[in-house]
Amino acid sequence: MEIVILLSVGFVAGTLGGLLGIGGSVIMIPATALLLGWPFHLAQAVAMTVNPAVAVSATYKHQKNNNVSWQTTKVVLPVALICICIAAWFSNQIPSHYLELLFGVFLIWVFIDQCKSVLGRTEPDVHPEGTPSLTRSSVTGGSTGTMAGLLGIGGGLIQVPLLNRVCGLPMKVAIGTSSSVMFITAIFGATVKDLSLPNCVDASGESLGLTALDALLKALWLIPGAIVGGFVGAWLTNLLPVKLIRIVFGLLVALASVKLISDAFNDLM
Repeated sequence: MEIVILLSVGFVAGTLGGLLGIGGSVIMIPATALLLGWPFHLAQAVAMTVNPAVAVSATYKHQKNNNVSWQTTKVVLPVALICICIAAWFSNQIPSHYLELLFGVFLIWVFIDQCKSVLGRTEPDVHPEGTPSLTRSSVTGGSTGTMAGLLGIGGGLIQVPLLNRVCGLPMKVAIGTSSSVMFITAIFGATVKDLSLPNCVDASGESLGLTALDALLKALWLIPGAIVGGFVGAWLTNLLPVKLIRIVFGLLVALASVKLISDAFNDLM
């Protein structure tokens, strides 16, 4: 039964990613934690392990459309790599209820972002004057890497607006460039997250007994559905009312946020 759920969750995550340009982790983490009862650290590790497979296909698609700024990728990547590795390791030292609380708050931000998109309030389309400065690139890479490592996400929801507003990339190029950065950071972040899973403990300080192999084996059941779903989502983009999909997605995210925050507070009491 778990395998069926994993294949389904991967497909739904991939489809929504293709439709809305979001990272699959926003779906995979709450779904596996709430539906399957996985430890939150494991849910994060599995989602991070799936992210490179999703990002590589997205990068290929955007590169074919000339929507990847490789010069920006080169300057954003170093700080993003350092920060995601440190944050991914550090996240496994944090009790799961704090991570659930943090992720629940993040989902509230995702819900607000989807509401803005439904209302037509999108990020401005700007045009850069060459490669972003080292300061702007560091802010973008550092913020994205830190939050991606702590939350267990790819980071596109954070990185795309920063590449657009801080680095000055047009929106389509920001999306493509984010995928190219995410492909590499996701590999390193997932590796650190998976290898440090044995450090995870429960609220009483007892080891959760998790290993990198646990995350890898479970991720293998999510990857096929995510890849197929990504192609299906891209195909459905011109057939379905995207605003309606955003509303449904936003409501699901809001419900997941309430559940995660509620569970986190119950554990803290």
